[in-house]
Amino acid sequence: MDYPEPQTVIDILNRSASLNRDDPYRKGHILLLPDYGQVVMTGDLHGCRHNFRKLQWFSDLQHSIHRHIIIHELIHASNGVSSEEDDSFLLLVQAAQWKIQFPEQVHFLLGNHDLAQITSREITKNGYASIANFNKWIHKTFGTKAEELIDTLGNFLLTLPLAARTNNRIWMSHSLPSEHKSENLDLTIFERAWQRDDLIPGGSVYEFVWGRDHSPSHLDKLAELLDTDYFIVGHQSQPTGCSTVGNREIILASDHYQGCFMPIDLSATYTFDTLTKRIKSFMDLPDDIDVISAQ
Repeated sequence: MDYPEPQTVIDILNRSASLNRDDPYRKGHILLLPDYGQVVMTGDLHGCRHNFRKLQWFSDLQHSIHRHIIIHELIHASNGVSSEEDDSFLLLVQAAQWKIQFPEQVHFLLGNHDLAQITSREITKNGYASIANFNKWIHKTFGTKAEELIDTLGNFLLTLPLAARTNNRIWMSHSLPSEHKSENLDLTIFERAWQRDDLIPGGSVYEFVWGRDHSPSHLDKLAELLDTDYFIVGHQSQPTGCSTVGNREIILASDHYQGCFMPIDLSATYTFDTLTKRIKSFMDLPDDIDVISAQ
């Protein structure tokens, strides 16, 4: 397989990082979406280029100029793969190119695997070391430029915002803090530059991307704290593509055949029941698609 030249990849990541920082919908570390058009929220993608192609086809951003796409957790393959096979870096590069093509419509959010890559805190998943396998593939593929690519990737990941919110009171983030980690949350992380302590266990950025198992009562407290009604997140494995918690949280996964995504109208008023009806399955999109012609 032919891969892009290392310097081309570095240029793509640097340009996309600059666009992340200068995103016109960004305020601090949060995206404030407009009250018109549509946003498409995904779950974790973890290198699933097949569903990413379907997402591009569905989005049709060239013709749907008021549609926003939110993607997160692109790196580190979902399933256990050998150290020779985790090429999820390629999906991130493709997504960065998409950001360059549609800078005001394609948006990223920070995930726990992104944070682990930034801080070099290894994640063992299905018996495999995610960071070690991911980095080994980059070294195998790009040789002497690998370390520069990994450093550039880390700088790119640090430009990803932490959450997005809408005027119709929907909050989107990779995850939310767990109940036992929520008492001392520092919400200034959405406004200020992050410090090292924010990114490690106990830090508020860390807790926002690593939390799981949210109870309905805890979600009620978070909704009051964050001044929102509903949460759409990923992070937690979803074999059927999605699940709900109480009447506030929708959990999506986009990294397998039954993966799901959600197109949400930004000017609509939703109840939790009508919001859940917006969930769509990648299975329902055609497999034989031409992304270029769709755009």
